[in-house]
Amino acid sequence: MAGEKSISTRAALDRERIAATAMELINEVGVDRLTMPLYHHVEDKGELLRLVGDDVLGHIELPDPDSGDWRELFTSISMAAVEALLEVRGLSSVLLSSKMLPNARRLVRFCIYQFERGGMSHAAAQEVYAGVHTLVLGRLLIEESAIFRVGPTAHPDDEIRDYVAKLRSRESFCGALSALADRHITT
Repeated sequence: MAGEKSISTRAALDRERIAATAMELINEVGVDRLTMPLYHHVEDKGELLRLVGDDVLGHIELPDPDSGDWRELFTSISMAAVEALLEVRGLSSVLLSSKMLPNARRLVRFCIYQFERGGMSHAAAQEVYAGVHTLVLGRLLIEESAIFRVGPTAHPDDEIRDYVAKLRSRESFCGALSALADRHITT
């Protein structure tokens, strides 16, 4: 038993060291230029980015899951995850993997529980969180993509310019999160 814990602890420390080293390299050269030195410790670049993303998500402190309004808790944690992942450009791909690491799973479980507190069945809570996951991914891609940035000159079409501003707004994202949650609330 002690040997298993030691191996598990050592593996976690190794993952932390690998993630920390990768984060340093990403900060120096960027995600796109992250290259082979760390790859022999992981399956591939995707796993390396998942480790970094999971480390970033691990810095999000979760409140007591029963400490407040379920909607406020899930919204604040969803926003914290977006903001944390945006600190390191290129980590949106972390959300495209079915290989969720411990810190990502911790956030998923926390949010699903909040939906259950709001009156949803477990299945409905999972469905809603799948929608949240999609929204978060979209938000990250929008923020990371130059395509959705307003250029130095105003767009000739006021409607499109206003739409892009709304697309990038925090309020629109929070409104979409609320709309998803409202869809499954039992009264």
